[in-house]
Amino acid sequence: MPALTHLIYSSAAIRPFSNEDLVTLLTRARHKNATLGVTGMLLHVDGSFLQVLEGEPESVAAVFQAICADPRHTQIVTIIREPIPRRAFSDWSMGHPQVTPEELAEIDGANDFFTGGACLTRLNQGRAKKLLWAFKEGRWRSRLTGGQTSARREPALPERPPISFAFSPVFDASQDTVLSHEAHLCALDGGPPNAVLAQCATQHDRTRLDMEARVLAIGLAARLGLTTDLTLGLTAHHPHHAGQALRSVLDTATHCGIAPERITIAIDQDRMTGDPAGLASIIQQYRGAGLKICLDHFGSGRSGLNQVEALQPDSIALNEHLVRSIESNGPRQAIVRGIVQTCDDLGIDVIAKHVAAAAEYDWFRAEGITIFQGPLIGPALFETLSHSLQRPAGTSL
Repeated sequence: MPALTHLIYSSAAIRPFSNEDLVTLLTRARHKNATLGVTGMLLHVDGSFLQVLEGEPESVAAVFQAICADPRHTQIVTIIREPIPRRAFSDWSMGHPQVTPEELAEIDGANDFFTGGACLTRLNQGRAKKLLWAFKEGRWRSRLTGGQTSARREPALPERPPISFAFSPVFDASQDTVLSHEAHLCALDGGPPNAVLAQCATQHDRTRLDMEARVLAIGLAARLGLTTDLTLGLTAHHPHHAGQALRSVLDTATHCGIAPERITIAIDQDRMTGDPAGLASIIQQYRGAGLKICLDHFGSGRSGLNQVEALQPDSIALNEHLVRSIESNGPRQAIVRGIVQTCDDLGIDVIAKHVAAAAEYDWFRAEGITIFQGPLIGPALFETLSHSLQRPAGTSL
């Protein structure tokens, strides 16, 4: 007998769905899921969806991955995922069950399904009605608000700042793959965030925005179907704030189903103040939890070899000044060769960031650098992830 699992999740539509939209959605879902041997049910109430998927684990995972990447809904919350001995909805075949008031009135203990700690492995059609009832009563529901939603997968924010993000790809030339996406703060229309930043009159305002931005960036990347690593900047101005920031990153990534090992924190040392030893201690603590560390803008200001020793990063990203026109600048070449040798000895990846010309790319490739980021590799795309890239045009290596 093949292994079976079921997954129950809730989500919210990004816009109202008409009856015709729902019929189309259900028809396509039923056809696709039938080809994969996935059964279950789908319920829609006031902009919220509740769905049960059951089948072989690989098939259920494939369907759920496609659902997470679907831009028509957000606030995807996994309620439960567990093995089951048999299908509960095989007769329903991804239907859209309608429960009449009379049927609901006959259900005894309708509200004890979740509060009583019932095991969903024992789900049958009677308990399914309780599940529907709980959903209709408002549990596991996310309503539309003004046509938009705030990410329920993220920790609640008192007031969502008017920001969004563009994502720039980090490319591994040795594998021709996208390793990571770095989140860049921008306005809701994709433009510069100048107006938002101008409203941060105090250091407290700037620290709060910095904290909230990472939470929102993780949630957006998850909704976009992130399959690579995610790189987030850290500009906290005190070790205590850095600890709070890293805790919120860890918590949000966990809520969004992103393993800590897929999160890279890019630290700009020149924007840090306070106790360097205290900062290093906090960073090492969260590295132990799985987060990766990158020293950003390496080669400028205080981002030097002493910080490599103190923070022991997983990677360093070269400063733009070192990268620009390096193919014809001997002193920069000598400096970068020294950095690369040190990092090789310590097992630290070197990222050639801000690469804008084919000649720059070719020089770094000839020196053994394989990880790149910058305009030549791929632009930062507003609320979009780059799933595949090719070797930059005009390069020879």
